Amino acid sequence: MTIADADFARSAEREARRARLFTRINRADAWFRVLGLGWITPILKAAAGDSPRAQAKEIWRLLGAPMLAILGFLALWGALAPQVQTSLGAIPGPAQVWSEAVNLHGDAVEKAAKEAQFQERLDERNAKLIAAGRTGEVKEMAYTGAPSYYDQIGTSIRTVFFGFLLASRPRRTRRSTRSCRSSSRSRRLHGCRS
Repeated sequence: MTIADADFARSAEREARRARLFTRINRADAWFRVLGLGWITPILKAAAGDSPRAQAKEIWRLLGAPMLAILGFLALWGALAPQVQTSLGAIPGPAQVWSEAVNLHGDAVEKAAKEAQFQERLDERNAKLIAAGRTGEVKEMAYTGAPSYYDQIGTSIRTVFFGFLLASRPRRTRRSTRSCRSSSRSRRLHGCRS
């Protein structure tokens, strides 16, 4: 075996390893695209040794341009929102919407803490009753506090989902009795009994 043969074998092994890596990246790309993370693929390909210039173009197409569009939308929204007056006042801009989202999240965290405290007190009460031998008085009660913002969103999504399921179920069609009274060919087509 000569030195050229050893270099060739190492080079062939390196190329095979690189091909396997790109195969894995391309297989993962399908999942990245489904999850909206298609921009990760060109970064992985560039890190694996593919042409950085071609991958930079892909990163710009998949990540840079959409981010620029989102930033442009937010800038236009922030600039134009105060100028639109309704009967309830001006349309809120991105800063006001973000502030309200933070408040709603804080409110949801507080409500979750209250629910946890309620459950803890209920568990303590039930444990005391069991220790005292009064198991007949042990109760499981549902928390009846106000639902959080996230609970309301979940309820809304479930309602829409089940409404969609009900609306999209297959419907039975009623056979026209008139078609069953006509010719024998028509009765066969509509599945009428003779």
